[in-house]
Amino acid sequence: MFRLVAASEAIRGAVPGYLVPVFGLLTVLGGAKFLMVALSLAYWNDQSRRRELLTVVGVAFVAVSLTLALKYWFGLPRPPAAVRRVAADPSPVGFPSGHAIAATTVYGGTLVALDRYRDPTLLAGAGALVALVGLSRVVIGVHYLGDVLAGVAVGLVMVGVVAVALDRGPAAVFGLAVVCAVPAAVLTTEPGDAALAAGGSVGGLAGALWRTRAERFRSWTERAALTGGGVAFLVAAIVVVETVEPALIPTAVANLGLVVGIVALPALVGRFDGFEGTSTGD
Repeated sequence: MFRLVAASEAIRGAVPGYLVPVFGLLTVLGGAKFLMVALSLAYWNDQSRRRELLTVVGVAFVAVSLTLALKYWFGLPRPPAAVRRVAADPSPVGFPSGHAIAATTVYGGTLVALDRYRDPTLLAGAGALVALVGLSRVVIGVHYLGDVLAGVAVGLVMVGVVAVALDRGPAAVFGLAVVCAVPAAVLTTEPGDAALAAGGSVGGLAGALWRTRAERFRSWTERAALTGGGVAFLVAAIVVVETVEPALIPTAVANLGLVVGIVALPALVGRFDGFEGTSTGD
């Protein structure tokens, strides 16, 4: 009843087949890889609010562990494979929706972290993104509507955690993520998911404790060079993670290195000669 099966079937039936690929693309906006890249780019380039954005990254890892713990605690199945309208091989458990949790946490949490949640245009935009991601999960047949609504509710709790965590700092938040990763790793039956939660949280904590400064870019050339290098690192690290999955320890180590690299990259600003020039001005 609470998963709203009939309403989910009505939504899927109301969306014509030619629009399904569009929803298949929209669902990417709530995926872990997309959000990781987007947050990394924002964290590296927003020089004045790196601490706040890193806090959002930390809460996102808390959300990953909470998602896994809830999914495997409830153990409720996804819709049957027969109703799926795109090629997908998701985890067997579907309540609550991890995409809905992630999208709400990251898009809503970023508005709070940047103190822009009072802007009605930005608030409406974030709400629309969350709604589209959630709707896409129902349309492509990997979640019921109740899964999505529950995921949004959990995500709103995570947005509240962001608001509180801003005063505590990134290290404290990643410490919480490490603690939350323990029950998630115990409950989940998917080694790759457990490795992401545990390895990423430990990597974030190590990086947050290690980083001692966040210099301002000296030029647009330096910004472009470090951002480009960071993107190349992300791609290479994600390839490594996907190569060693589902082996638990290697995948955890790879995720640890991935997140340490993301957190530590701004420490390279100002360390190399030849990038002086016109200031970025922000």
